[in-house]
Amino acid sequence: MEAVQKGCAGPPLHLQKNLRLCKKNTKNIRVSIDVKQHLDEMKGSVSSSEFIETMLSYFERNGVDPRTSINGKFKTLELQGIERIIKIIRAIEKDKIDKLLPAPEAHSDVLLKQTDKQVTQLKAEVERLKKASAPDVEGRRKLEQVVRLLENAFDQKNFKKAEIGTDYFVAPVYLEMLLYKVKEICS
Repeated sequence: MEAVQKGCAGPPLHLQKNLRLCKKNTKNIRVSIDVKQHLDEMKGSVSSSEFIETMLSYFERNGVDPRTSINGKFKTLELQGIERIIKIIRAIEKDKIDKLLPAPEAHSDVLLKQTDKQVTQLKAEVERLKKASAPDVEGRRKLEQVVRLLENAFDQKNFKKAEIGTDYFVAPVYLEMLLYKVKEICS
């Protein structure tokens, strides 16, 4: 450039053309020292022109106008994104819960069948005891103990109520222990 200004032999012809284009296509922009430092930090090794061009294309592509307040728009977009995520999670929960709900009902049916079977056994045991030892005082005492045990054991407070319906859950261990107690009293 100095050679051109002093009247010396200038750069080659193809470079002179590029220099004229650069002079025509460039313009100085006045910015504060703080803004210049911030720009230099953000742009890294890219030229200022390229970095500003990238910023402008970003604004155009995303429909953002830097002259207006962008915080509200981004907050709105963020909230909409969060709402979409919540809807997706709720849909997944609904699908999963609907698939899981029939399982406890099926399990409760199995438990009810087991309970009915064991109650039938206990009733048969009580009837057998009634017939076998009706006149016997000791037998009556045992029978009364079994009846009280059964009344207490089948109190609804001792069972966990099902979340759906009016069924109660009875742990198989509980019924086995009850049967064990009845047999212990009767022996």
